[in-house]
Amino acid sequence: MYVRLRTLRIWKKGKPLWLLLIGWLVFGALFLLLLGYNLFDWRGGLPKVAVADSETISADGVQAVELHAEGVTVEVASSYDIREIKVQLYGSGYVNQHAVWQQDEKGRLVIKLAQYPVTANAYGNRYEDNLTMRVLLPKRSYDELAAYGDRLHVAFYQCKSKQLIADVAYGSIDLYRADLQKAELLSNTSKIKVNRSRIHHLDIENRDGDTNLLDNELRYWRYHSKSGDLEALTSKIKGIWELSSEWGDIHVGTKKWTDNLLLDLHTDSGVLTASSKKKPWKKTIPTALTEQDLLLLEGRGENILSVTSEEGNITLDTVKFVE
Repeated sequence: MYVRLRTLRIWKKGKPLWLLLIGWLVFGALFLLLLGYNLFDWRGGLPKVAVADSETISADGVQAVELHAEGVTVEVASSYDIREIKVQLYGSGYVNQHAVWQQDEKGRLVIKLAQYPVTANAYGNRYEDNLTMRVLLPKRSYDELAAYGDRLHVAFYQCKSKQLIADVAYGSIDLYRADLQKAELLSNTSKIKVNRSRIHHLDIENRDGDTNLLDNELRYWRYHSKSGDLEALTSKIKGIWELSSEWGDIHVGTKKWTDNLLLDLHTDSGVLTASSKKKPWKKTIPTALTEQDLLLLEGRGENILSVTSEEGNITLDTVKFVE
């Protein structure tokens, strides 16, 4: 009883201080939440820019968004602070251009520039910073997001969709923190980056351009190149991955090794290098490895890494990166 009375006295004496402390804690938590919202989801995480032209499109009934552009950079971002679709143009290459759009009865919205920059060169990279078309979407799942262009730099930020298609002949294709059921990335000679995204079915065909993947969750992944190189760094090889090239190099690096994995690696005339710092792979890989082949099964083999190349080098190892 004495202890309870003493506790009550302490509470009564320090009540204003306790209430002030609790208030500051609540305020701090709300401030951190608001700060995180502004930093990572305001405008889809994109920086604020001086917009030269802005158009607003009603998002009612929009199920798919299709973009067409040439000789520019296109940014597509999905964000909770966006209620209507916004199409913004900015950059020193702006010369009274504006966007036009059309929506069909099935909810497919097609957006394009009314006039493409006359300075766009054949590869689309010399003038990449001169004019940018930014498309801001309400944060929800779409049936399809698509971008097409012969000379184009396109980047998708925090987008969620059943399907995403990016078909760019020359330029670049970037995916950041995407949540997709299926993605198809096609190019002749582009730089392709996929970072920290969750994709159930990913298909990449980059004939002569380089491709980089970092810390993604991929269930089914197919990749093919002619001379382009691939670097894929992952937290864990989990899924069915089929990677191939004609003479491009392929590097797969993993932070952790699963115990339920089939490795099937082969190069016709390149060099195959494989190693692991984790048991039992540390011992089993050197035993099964030859100069051009590695066939090794641990567990039931529900996860598969299949890599083939005609003349390219193949590397499989343990890596470190910040998650």
